[in-house]
Formats: sequence, structure tokens, C-alpha cells
Amino acid sequence: MAKPIQLDFPARDHEAEMRQRLADAPVEHAAAILEFLELLDVLHERRVLTTLRGAAGAGNDIAGYLAHATAQPESIRALRNAITLAKILGEIDPELLDAIHRSLPKRRGEPGGEPEKVPGLFRIAKTLWSPPARRALFAGALVLAGIGTYLERTRGRD
Repeated sequence: MAKPIQLDFPARDHEAEMRQRLADAPVEHAAAILEFLELLDVLHERRVLTTLRGAAGAGNDIAGYLAHATAQPESIRALRNAITLAKILGEIDPELLDAIHRSLPKRRGEPGGEPEKVPGLFRIAKTLWSPPARRALFAGALVLAGIGTYLERTRGRD
């Protein structure tokens, strides 16, 4: 009959391995350790570490204050408005905003530059009568109509 193979592994000394890795670390990672120490020094000079230590010590107080502040109706409305504005901005084509930016007149009237010429009423009327301006005016009118509809609905609730 065959004899089983004896597998005897020497016991590992984890502590000795960790001490050896720790002893080799300054040599292997000298550049990273120096950069970290420089970062730590900058954080200390600007008192960021003191602020973090204070925030960690007052963690429960800060959490309680934030919970109380976010439970207020104004905070809830502000968060909802921020989310809605983010949705609106997300739906705007960046090309549209770029076109608006390009259509704005360059800022003149800087000190030492040519003085800004005031457009006449005929030029303003001509500009407002152009198809692009009428489209923009219509979009603005739609926004105003939406606001008016909302105000009319809320007025009935009072």
C-alpha cells in the first residue's frame, strides 16, 4: 500500500515579515513618503488638520445641526429647486448657450477702448422683428405663461 506524502510547511512568522516589510518601506517608497510628509506639512500650516480634528470631535453635534437644518421647509424647497434647476440645465443644448454667448456684443467701453455706441429705436425694433429674436421672445412668453398658470392655480388654494 502507498504511503501518504507528508506535507510539513514551516510555520510563518507574520510579525517578523511585517517588521521586515516595515524596515524596507523607507527605501522602497522614499519618494512617496517624502511627498506625503510635504502634504502633511502644508495641511498643518494651513490648519486643515486642526479643522478636521475639531470636526471629528464634534461629529455628533454637526450631524444633529445638519439634520435639523435640512428638515426645515426652506431647505427642502431649496434642495427641490436645485434638483429642478439641474434638470433644466441638463436639457439645454450646450450649442444653444454657445450661440447665445457668441451673439452677445463684445464688451466695448473699456478704458482706452472705443466708446460704446447706443443703438437707436429703429435698430432695436428691427432686431426684435427678426425671426431668431421672435423665436426667443416666444420661448420667453411660454416661460411667463407657465409661471402665470402656476400662480393662478396657487391663488385658488388661498
